[in-house]
Amino acid sequence: MKKLISACAVCAMAVGLVVAPGALGKKSTKNVGGTVSVNVTPSTFTTGDATVTTATVSGSVASNSSCRKDRTVHFAYVNGTTVTPLAETAVTRSNGSYTATVPAPTDTNPPTTSVVLRATVDQVTRKVGSKKKGKKTKKGRAFNCLSLTGDSAPITIAPAPTL
Repeated sequence: MKKLISACAVCAMAVGLVVAPGALGKKSTKNVGGTVSVNVTPSTFTTGDATVTTATVSGSVASNSSCRKDRTVHFAYVNGTTVTPLAETAVTRSNGSYTATVPAPTDTNPPTTSVVLRATVDQVTRKVGSKKKGKKTKKGRAFNCLSLTGDSAPITIAPAPTL
């Protein structure tokens, strides 16, 4: 009888260890990072040139598939420690690419020869999987798509030509 009770106790412990992780375990939110690329055209501006007043920005967000699409990208010009935010934003497409038109950089005080365009992608939380017909919420895995920041190559600001 003693052996039977011991065997039942060992089996109960084994079954408890197998069942408990699935029953008690909850899927946690996975933090997902990535990178953002920034390309600016044209890459040289002349101070006081009224013909070129905007720049075209393009790039992409490299991350997992649920964290690439529909992300808001904000832009700012960076001159050393001075950050000048721009009002323009872009939204990434399903493949993570984006394009936007931003104003040309202006000469700052003290005069500089170059600035950098910084793109910052907002943090979002996404849920994927298990979307059943008639259910309003997804109960699958949650992804915490982290905020991303990327800088362009230096943009040259040439002084106005002297006559």
